[in-house]
Amino acid sequence: VAALQEEKSILLAENQILMERLNQSDSTEDPNSPAGRRHLQLQTQLEHLQEETFRLEAAKDDYRIHCEELEKETAELRQQTEELSTLAEEAQ
Repeated sequence: VAALQEEKSILLAENQILMERLNQSDSTEDPNSPAGRRHLQLQTQLEHLQEETFRLEAAKDDYRIHCEELEKETAELRQQTEELSTLAEEAQ
């Protein structure tokens, strides 16, 4: 029992050392660690995607406004066409 308790104590100490080492090497705060580099890469990618989303939303708004203007112009031209058709029929 004493030997098993001693072995358990050694394994717990080794486990604690390994966990500390893992936490140090896998910190996202450390840009030199693999996790830190990946975190930085993903953060940069996120920023680019947010900028792209903003740009696309602005373009969408511009196209929506342009589309509304074209729809208004189309309605006006249809009305003008109807008036001219009526005048043409009266002239005949």
